[in-house]
Amino acid sequence: MIRLLSKKISIRLLIILSALSLIGLVTTQIFWINNAINLANQQFDNRVSIALQGALDEYVQLFQDNEDATKSGCLGSCSLNDSIFINLIPTAIDSLLKVHFAYHGLDTVFEFSIVKCDTEEKLFKKDGLLLNKTKTSHHRISLSCLQHKDSHHMEVVFGSRKKFVLSEMMLWLIASIIFLFIVIWSFTFIVMTIIKQKKISEIRNDFINNMTHEFKTPIANISLASEVLMRPDTKSDSNKIDQYAKIIHQENIRMGNQVERVIQVAAGDGDEMTLHPEIVDIHDLITEAVQHVCLKECDTDANVEYKFEAERHLIWVDPMHFTNVVHNLIDNAQKYSKGSPRILITTKNLNGNIRIDFIDEGIGISADSQKHIFEKFYRVPTGNVHNVKGFGLGLHYVKTIIEDQGGKIELKSEIGHGSCFTLVFPIKS
Repeated sequence: MIRLLSKKISIRLLIILSALSLIGLVTTQIFWINNAINLANQQFDNRVSIALQGALDEYVQLFQDNEDATKSGCLGSCSLNDSIFINLIPTAIDSLLKVHFAYHGLDTVFEFSIVKCDTEEKLFKKDGLLLNKTKTSHHRISLSCLQHKDSHHMEVVFGSRKKFVLSEMMLWLIASIIFLFIVIWSFTFIVMTIIKQKKISEIRNDFINNMTHEFKTPIANISLASEVLMRPDTKSDSNKIDQYAKIIHQENIRMGNQVERVIQVAAGDGDEMTLHPEIVDIHDLITEAVQHVCLKECDTDANVEYKFEAERHLIWVDPMHFTNVVHNLIDNAQKYSKGSPRILITTKNLNGNIRIDFIDEGIGISADSQKHIFEKFYRVPTGNVHNVKGFGLGLHYVKTIIEDQGGKIELKSEIGHGSCFTLVFPIKS
């Protein structure tokens, strides 16, 4: 018990640590992506500044007579006169800006204006190329070496810097997203696999415990009855011989039925399970199956009623396997009933199909258990109480057989209000 608890804690701790590591990895990756985007934005601003500086330097060189006027970091000589830009040639500066923007990989669709610093008066403006809602990237460069009241600056507006940022980071972003997706998918897959394997292990252990319990009781009874029959005083008492021989016979039949069910499910899981379907009258088949089952195992107080309303009741099924289906459903209804079992079997036609309901007044099945009721080896949890016998194979076998023959099965149940297993088969024309 301690070892099992320790194992559960280890698995849970492993999942928690792995989840925290994944969250940390994703957070770190998002942090670096955000930093990369900020760096790309700064790089964009720097390229714009360099391009503007280069365009204005070239403009000064082309249109100012004094060749020594252009100095590093200044536009024109350090004087108070910005007349060369006040009276600029729009087509010339526009062409130079396009050339330098293109050289630095920037958008060549832009608007610009010459603005007086102290009054914000626009001496020149080229606009109309961008929609108002797209003007998201504003840049400014001074046209004077020294700031004074008559200083001017140039303002340039781009539609958006996203195009530049995406072009710079597209490959890196795609790779990061792909790797993150792979990591998250792998983690999810591994965790789901661990949980699934843990569940399978628990179901396997539960199955082994149930099987041991199922076989231990009849073996013990047979052993006890055999010992009594071997006593000298028993050999002369014919009544005791008949009594204990009957016990051996009944327990042997019980064990044989359990083995048969295991074999049925094992055969049902094989790829080469052979079905021999034929056209049968489902009403007759159900009646014969119930009688056959009740001759062997039905509770003596069990009450099975029929309400056959289907007018068309010929379907294509394997009679032997369908008999086993009825056997399992009747047996299931008996095991989970309180007192004398009462089972109602109804049929009706619906949309070209026949619907068969097996209704009991048993203890019902919880909503959570209904999700797993058809899974192999699954049994409704009863703790360590083994008053309800079985391996958790019957309903899995039922679902497999029904679906392999083109039918469907559904379950509706409420705790304390019984269960209804609904089978739907297509009508044979």
